[in-house]
Amino acid sequence: MVISQSNNESNGTQQPRVPSTQGYGQHPLHDRSQRPLKVIIVGAGPSGIAALIELKKLSHVEILCFEKNADVGGTWLETRYPGAACDVASHAYQYSFDYKTDWSRHFSPAEEIGEYFISVAKKHDLYNKITFNSRVIGAEWDDNTGIWRVQVEGDVSPESDALVEDHHAHVFINAGGILNDWKWPDIEGLHSFKGKLIHTAAWDPEVDPKGASVGIIGSGASSIQVVPSIQPLCDKIDVYVRSPTYILPTVGFGIESSNFNAPYTEADIERFNEDPEYYKTFRKQIEQQMNENFAASIKNSEAQEKGRQWAEKMMSSAIVSPELREKLIPSWELGCRRLTPSLPYLKAIQEPNVNVIRTGILRITEKGIETEDGQIHEVDTLICATGFNTSFSSRFNIVGKNGVSLRTMWKARGPEAYLGMAIAGLPNYFTLLGPNCPIANGSLIPCIESSAKYISQAIKKIQTDQIRSLDVKQPIQDAFNDYVQEVHKDLVWTGSCQSWYKDRKSGRVVAVWPGSSIHFMEMIANPRWEDFDIKYINTNPFSFMGNGISQREAKGEDLTYYLDDMVPA
Repeated sequence: MVISQSNNESNGTQQPRVPSTQGYGQHPLHDRSQRPLKVIIVGAGPSGIAALIELKKLSHVEILCFEKNADVGGTWLETRYPGAACDVASHAYQYSFDYKTDWSRHFSPAEEIGEYFISVAKKHDLYNKITFNSRVIGAEWDDNTGIWRVQVEGDVSPESDALVEDHHAHVFINAGGILNDWKWPDIEGLHSFKGKLIHTAAWDPEVDPKGASVGIIGSGASSIQVVPSIQPLCDKIDVYVRSPTYILPTVGFGIESSNFNAPYTEADIERFNEDPEYYKTFRKQIEQQMNENFAASIKNSEAQEKGRQWAEKMMSSAIVSPELREKLIPSWELGCRRLTPSLPYLKAIQEPNVNVIRTGILRITEKGIETEDGQIHEVDTLICATGFNTSFSSRFNIVGKNGVSLRTMWKARGPEAYLGMAIAGLPNYFTLLGPNCPIANGSLIPCIESSAKYISQAIKKIQTDQIRSLDVKQPIQDAFNDYVQEVHKDLVWTGSCQSWYKDRKSGRVVAVWPGSSIHFMEMIANPRWEDFDIKYINTNPFSFMGNGISQREAKGEDLTYYLDDMVPA
């Protein structure tokens, strides 16, 4: 036997190496019971549900999820404006492990999507891990203990003040999403308006558009869905379009523009239910096309040029008036702003009671909108279809190492992360759909699932290797973000359009992954632990190896498993 010796000498004789004062535990290798963990998740929307389902598979891990709403679903629980729907094909906007074959339409309404996520949460028994009507208002990392301290504001009733409780966790996961913090537009005099003032993200169900004179501010997805839903009822609608976008008569597999979003027939649904192979092929065809579309995201590529020509041709054929074409057909790269399928919108804006206004808004008056050309457009209802706060800035204060807040970290260069999931200076913190996530790169839900699996792998490592903190290295994060911006120079999201994909101050692309969805999933499949600064609980980082016994030996399992795949000679 050879004894490892140190280089120290005493009286001319080499001394044996002294083991760590921590020694080792009397447990087998990778014993999870030696490191029980507590995990807090913020949000029970599509990302939070995926994380809960994945983390439930772990042993010796306690999970708490705090959701500000009264049920699961996130934006699909909250979004209830007329015509609210997903602009992604229904059969692609669902988990790979829980599919629904009886979607009503290719682009399903928000309420149906919300019901789907509720059914998934019930099926996987998630409700007992979620505390509803509870809003996280702050989180702070304690480097001495390796613990996140999280402040949660409980249910608020008119009779009492909000109750704030303190919770702690070894791992903190932000699954709050992007589309959950709606905002009023920053327009002078907005709240001086004396008529009905509505935001699409906080729709008042008591509002009746029948006979109303309406002004709609915005040209994104919510405006595009609201306009055709209320146009037949209104006396008049003024639609204010600051920046045009590609609005296509059709986007997606199996849709003819003349039959936009027709309901699936009973025969369709019956075959989806009764023929699993047929349904699998149908779903794969939809997602295949979605993923193939990334090729058009490369500037000056053949796919981009053909796609742009096709989009311009489709919009031109749907819009009769040359003047309206000039107002609505963009001049930049296809995909620079999010593509939106809506033949009904293109039809509605050509009706006699609809007026498309490209002139900028100067201010809001008591009676309506004053545009930059000095005209006053009087209305009795003002709808702000201006979306959400998409800055990625946390909705609550997050304080990391050395007392530095996330807001301070991002103040100089804007939102930055590592692989869209971790942030330097925030140990044991992970986020789903963080900066530069694949929200416009192909099929999204599989990317959410892959992110949840990545985070699960990180938690396993923290647990089995007895790690106190896992913190991505700042130089690594910087290098990754340099790579991101360099690649984006050749992608459409750095085009000349105005888009929330870009940071308003720096112009950097902060919302979109620098590649395809497939590229993202393959990149994160095997975590690069060398990119993290790791601190262990014990002085000796190998103490987790235990007493020299494997899990198989401790459990009395087969000790010749390595021969299972042996092929006879």
